[in-house]
Amino acid sequence: MKIHKIITPNFYKKFKCAGSECLNDCCHGWNIYIDKKTHEKYINSPDEEIKTIAKSSLKLAKGGKNKYSIIHFDENGKCPFFTADKLCKIHQKMGGDSLSNTCAGYPRRTDSWGDQLRHNMTMSCSEVVRLVLFEQESMLQHEETNLIATAAKTTLASRHILGQKNQLIHLFAWNLIAAQSSSIEANLLALAQFILYLQRINFDLSGRLSEAEAFYEELIVALNRGQLVANSNTNEQSALLKLRAVMAIFKDNINTTVRNYSLRDNYILIADYLSGAETADIAAMQAKFTEINQQWQQLCTVSCLKEPYVMRNYLHYQLYSSWFPGKDLALIMRKFYRIVMDYFFLKFSLAVKSLQQEIKQDDVVELFADYYQYINHSSSMADKLDKAIDEINGGDDLSCLLLLG
Repeated sequence: MKIHKIITPNFYKKFKCAGSECLNDCCHGWNIYIDKKTHEKYINSPDEEIKTIAKSSLKLAKGGKNKYSIIHFDENGKCPFFTADKLCKIHQKMGGDSLSNTCAGYPRRTDSWGDQLRHNMTMSCSEVVRLVLFEQESMLQHEETNLIATAAKTTLASRHILGQKNQLIHLFAWNLIAAQSSSIEANLLALAQFILYLQRINFDLSGRLSEAEAFYEELIVALNRGQLVANSNTNEQSALLKLRAVMAIFKDNINTTVRNYSLRDNYILIADYLSGAETADIAAMQAKFTEINQQWQQLCTVSCLKEPYVMRNYLHYQLYSSWFPGKDLALIMRKFYRIVMDYFFLKFSLAVKSLQQEIKQDDVVELFADYYQYINHSSSMADKLDKAIDEINGGDDLSCLLLLG
């Protein structure tokens, strides 16, 4: 027998499709596959409208039973089952049980690793973003434990994959992000220091756990006392890295999808704000990024981002979704780099936008959803961003700390 844990966060339990109130519906802009069973149900539906649309708009995809056909969008780039009042004809006429596996499942996902199964949702859904960021207890987790029969060999292999060390590091990281501090950047700095400590002791938590706990407690105290602070004045090295990071995220990719309206609007604002920055004098570029840091601090004081839990929830979501520290501890700093890079880009984008207008909750939700659609719904984006980091980091993943100041 083997213990199997099922983890479910609050936001997963509370999720309900926003329907006609959705800020960016999931019925356009990407491939919607239909499984064979559902395909046959639509083609042979007793409802004439459903049958007619299905026969004209479901194109065979030859992707097996789960990807039997694909929906051909109408002239407006929308699913033909999408109604004028932003609802689904299938759901209205045939009920939720008649939705395809794709439509019924999105934005839910289930990830398994070792002895854990984690329920999760993708942030490409705007309602998921709203729940994660703006519900104070969204990242509280519920754990269910089951006993399942399994071969001894499989059990040992699974335990090796998700060992106690990985889970302990995850817990340390979670609590460092949760700690009260002067700013969320301070929490990220504390996590970076703890990662460096783990690397120095070669991740030997079994032999040096007491020492690790003592160092962790020192970091918590420093956070609580406001002794860890990111430098808000941008030096030359930091300014150049930030510029390269922005360019790397947008480079050659921003027009590859029709969904990311908010992201593309932000790209225009950013391009205008940084106009000439590549050839301008360094002092002018440093001044721009220093202004952005000040603007961000203002946002975190007076806007919808003012509650400390908003960005903590976001970073906890990142830790949860990435299974931080990951399977290979040798890559822990690279995984941290991606978390910091995502945070920096979203922070920078919102700060630039706030120079033009008041930032409201819907602005935050739309940007986050567009960004995660952009980076998560392309099979090549993860590799592109990884290569981009290699190009901009100067061979040192610790350089990501320059993105925090």
